[in-house]
Amino acid sequence: MKVIAFDRFRPGITLAQITPYLPEEVSNVWRLWKAGIVRENYARADELGVVIVFEVPDAETARRYTDDFPLSKAGMLEWDFIALQVPLPIEALFRQEIDVQPPFDRTTPTVLSEGQPQ
Repeated sequence: MKVIAFDRFRPGITLAQITPYLPEEVSNVWRLWKAGIVRENYARADELGVVIVFEVPDAETARRYTDDFPLSKAGMLEWDFIALQVPLPIEALFRQEIDVQPPFDRTTPTVLSEGQPQ
């Protein structure tokens, strides 16, 4: 099961406070990545923090991993988790006469955000 975990720094935590923990924090995530437990790792664009995609049996297992992170142990982070499952086969909801031929993306050019090819 894929579990998305995203963190947020507790109020009042500064970059200066977390800096000493970063080498061990990054090494820990890298080991989990090499073990196939962490599948993806991103920096958040909306605020300081990360988003990690775990491949684990359930969200509680992902929480056990994040609880073991150095910044979590130091009480500097709060984590949220989203467990994902395989979606309902969407094709089963459509009738055969429904148009599903290429091009699949028929978004009008006016809807595309600036900088995307049209």
